[in-house]
Amino acid sequence: MQAVTSTQPDSRHLWADFVRNIGILLVILGHVSGMVLQRGDRIPFFDWLVGDLFNVIARACVPLLFMVSGALLLPRQESLRDFYRKRFQRVIFPFLFWSVLYLLWNRAGFQNYTFFNAVKTIVITILITPAEYHLWFMYELFGVYMLTPLIRKAVDGKYETILWYFMAIWFIFGPLKRLFQTFVPYDIIFDLGYLTGYIGYFVLGYLLARIAIKKWMVWVSAFVYLVSALFTGGITAYYFIYRPGMTEFYQYLLGINILFLSASAYILLKAAGEKIFSVPRPRLAKWAVSLTSASFGMYLVHVFVLNFLRVNSLGPLDGSPWVMIPLTTILVFIISWVLIAILQKIPILRSLVA
Repeated sequence: MQAVTSTQPDSRHLWADFVRNIGILLVILGHVSGMVLQRGDRIPFFDWLVGDLFNVIARACVPLLFMVSGALLLPRQESLRDFYRKRFQRVIFPFLFWSVLYLLWNRAGFQNYTFFNAVKTIVITILITPAEYHLWFMYELFGVYMLTPLIRKAVDGKYETILWYFMAIWFIFGPLKRLFQTFVPYDIIFDLGYLTGYIGYFVLGYLLARIAIKKWMVWVSAFVYLVSALFTGGITAYYFIYRPGMTEFYQYLLGINILFLSASAYILLKAAGEKIFSVPRPRLAKWAVSLTSASFGMYLVHVFVLNFLRVNSLGPLDGSPWVMIPLTTILVFIISWVLIAILQKIPILRSLVA
């Protein structure tokens, strides 16, 4: 990874801050544009196509977050106790708090429960399903965290080939297997379960971060990204017209087309981040670090903000999608950032948005 000059914040990988922040922006864009896609049977087809375009741009969002997390977390060496203590403080406790908050917000009937039954219902609900649609990411993240101490054992120049071997297995029994089974009337019995999930992006992010990006890699990545984006948008539109039930397959974040889209986007954004911060930019670096410190809280709170704007006629369907999708995305991004920045200033609430 690129060394950070002494005029920049110490021990920061500023390119990673850049990638993470873009990832959060794309998460919001994906949820905003998704509102348009979900109403495809009630809006003009051209408006749906605009939503499809923005949604394709956003598809790399979650893979980018997993990849940058892998790049930053896997090289660290710490005890199991320290690792899980930090994860509990920074991730699990905020997740539980915001899950309860979303449940209480969405289920007004809780006021008719006894205290015991309300607590019981909340606990069971959190254990079996996300309290709000975007919180599915947290359950996947917890699984990745459980495997992180094991994967760290291979983070060494001596054993790194094992990680590339893992990526080959992940690719064959994950994206490639899903593609194969979609077009042939057979089910392959070999199933590696969780090892074919988002853990692959986590490891891939670390491995790609170890590679010095050359100019030709940028051009190849740009070509792959463009082809993947055009394919994803085009095939989604085609199946929306002729076979609506198939559109979700090509939007699936573990699909082979999204893998190529996300990996190429990661390389491009990493190269861009390294280029931007290749010279000292203290003020921009300060903003990047500040935004990164708020990014987790922004992920948790942005659905509250999005729902508030939608109820108050500032959603993606309250006007031309060309205007309202980016406008709503920017508004949600800024308001979420401001809210989290305020909460971070309050000592008793700071730990809820760490």
